[in-house]
Amino acid sequence: MAFSDFAVRHSPENNDPAPISVLSPYSNIILTLSIITLFIVKHAILEPYLPHIYAHMWGPSSDWIKRALLTLHIAALVRVVLIVVGLFPFIALVFGSSKLSDPVDIFGGKVTMGDCLVITMNILPSFYIFEIIHRSRLSIVTWMHHVGSILTAQGTITLVTYGHANARYQFLLITVWGFFDVIMELAPIFALTRLRLVRGNHDHLCFVFKVTALWLFILNNIQSVMVIYLIWMIWDEWVLVFKIITPVLYMAFTATQWHQAYLYMKLMRRELEEKFRKIALKEVEGHPLSPEEEKEKEKEN
Repeated sequence: MAFSDFAVRHSPENNDPAPISVLSPYSNIILTLSIITLFIVKHAILEPYLPHIYAHMWGPSSDWIKRALLTLHIAALVRVVLIVVGLFPFIALVFGSSKLSDPVDIFGGKVTMGDCLVITMNILPSFYIFEIIHRSRLSIVTWMHHVGSILTAQGTITLVTYGHANARYQFLLITVWGFFDVIMELAPIFALTRLRLVRGNHDHLCFVFKVTALWLFILNNIQSVMVIYLIWMIWDEWVLVFKIITPVLYMAFTATQWHQAYLYMKLMRRELEEKFRKIALKEVEGHPLSPEEEKEKEKEN
């Protein structure tokens, strides 16, 4: 079976009536342990060692920049864990022939595909909760994205726990949605880290921001095609409330990703403007331009 058989393969008729995962009733414990782990990593590893790793810029940096840099490192670690735990089940369930009850070939096959995804569906919200608490500044768009993600993930697990008729489809759809969210955020994490470490290197930052904007644009389009196709396949199986809530939520989340891509285009233009401003200032003050600056000036003209 393949992606085109997704709806049939995961339909209630072709699956055991057993729960999607035996871990779903314990999701609150998994979520709590994940948050505790993040704070342990923050206090025991990152806070003692980041000042030494970034000694050249840590001292003069503001508390806001230090918090942001620390959060970016935790974001990267969380996404590595999510990819390690969830990548194989995601591919096997969406593009392969596996079902949620099938075992993963680790720990003697006692862990199922559904178990791995329930774990990942608690780890990502735990990071969003950590970021909301730890960051001193969050844009309204980021805040809405994080709160929406937390509520969506926990609401989906609640449906799974109580055995809602559409729980299996909703769980897998949110998994696809979440997987792309994890992959898409890799580039922004790298870009924002570089911004704080090499501020003033306009050529490098311009390139990084351009790649990040393209990354978000391309993956957002791929995600939209996949999610719309999956919604179309399972549309007739959904109850009315999911036919209304899920597309509306998805459009809201997609809008935040488009907004993010737009912001990185603005950052790219800002770096270019700052670069040309410095070149113009040098000319006014009578300072010689470097060969690279001469080339950039000729391109602009």
